Amino acid sequence: MKSLRKTSAVLDCFTREDRRLTLAEIAARTGLPKTSVHRQLAALREIGFLVQDGRRDAYRLGFRLLALGGVVLADIDLMRHARAPAETLANQSGEAVHICVFDGRNVVSIERREMEAASNEIVRIEREPPHCTGTGKAILSTLSDADADRLLDDLPSDGALPRFGPNTITDRVRLRRDLTVCRARGYAVDDEERNPGVRCVGAPIRRHGQVVGAISVTGPAARFPDARLPVLAEMVMATAAKIGLNLER
Repeated sequence: MKSLRKTSAVLDCFTREDRRLTLAEIAARTGLPKTSVHRQLAALREIGFLVQDGRRDAYRLGFRLLALGGVVLADIDLMRHARAPAETLANQSGEAVHICVFDGRNVVSIERREMEAASNEIVRIEREPPHCTGTGKAILSTLSDADADRLLDDLPSDGALPRFGPNTITDRVRLRRDLTVCRARGYAVDDEERNPGVRCVGAPIRRHGQVVGAISVTGPAARFPDARLPVLAEMVMATAAKIGLNLER
């Protein structure tokens, strides 16, 4: 509990006016020893809550905090406005539909819709890395290559991205090319990259131009031949646009 209070005290030092602070400034504001502050800063930087500006040895709040805040908001608004369109998409496509948000490190599935009502009674909060899922790549494709690279740097790896099957894209250059294609056509395809034998088509959900999540249809690869992908993509993108409009009302 004492450590959590120290963590909270460090984060509370940052304001709209003081967005970048040095170790000395944070120690002065919290009244904590510099050694203790240094440990807190290192831990917060490790999990993405803080980013260090090497040019002036200052720290600023990390993207992950913003993303986690977005998860909370999306969990409330997105689920409410997406449920009916997602159910319609599940009925139209005959496939499982997932609504996801991004927490700054992983894609978080917050809603699932299937044709069989019983399957919708158990909705698990699932976290998956973004480089190998349809929803994750859809969200990554809305970012610049530099921002996408910074987010992927948080994934545990030895330089290559984590592999989950023979089709997982582990090379960052190849992933960048794939995201360029996703960006141009407006949707992403998980070609058995997360789970062998499963394909997925995902599209980003925007509110006033800002990406707040993604939606996808997922099913056995045998039901997702190449010829069917554009048809599913049109359904997914139309549903994403409808959810976005609902969120803006």
